[in-house]
Amino acid sequence: MSDDNTQTTLGVQIANQIINIANARLEDGLAADDIATGLRHAAANFSAFTYFRSENQTPDPNGMVDEFINLLTHYLDVHQPTQQPAQGLHQLVEQAKNEI
Repeated sequence: MSDDNTQTTLGVQIANQIINIANARLEDGLAADDIATGLRHAAANFSAFTYFRSENQTPDPNGMVDEFINLLTHYLDVHQPTQQPAQGLHQLVEQAKNEI
């Protein structure tokens, strides 16, 4: 396995651990928006912390921002509810039947 694959796998494992914490906070009754704000804050804070300690430091941290945007776009697609166009029509027909 290449270093990139190993880092990606490790990153996903860590992300899943953090998501488990977020899910536990949801179960505690916290609002999802508040949890997401905390996660973004933590991600920005730790990313800035590690940026100055990385041996691979680039002069411009915009690569991290681009990576975040790409990940967010991916997960927006993953979590977007599937829309079933026929369901809306089906509900309208059923509603019409009930009104007659």
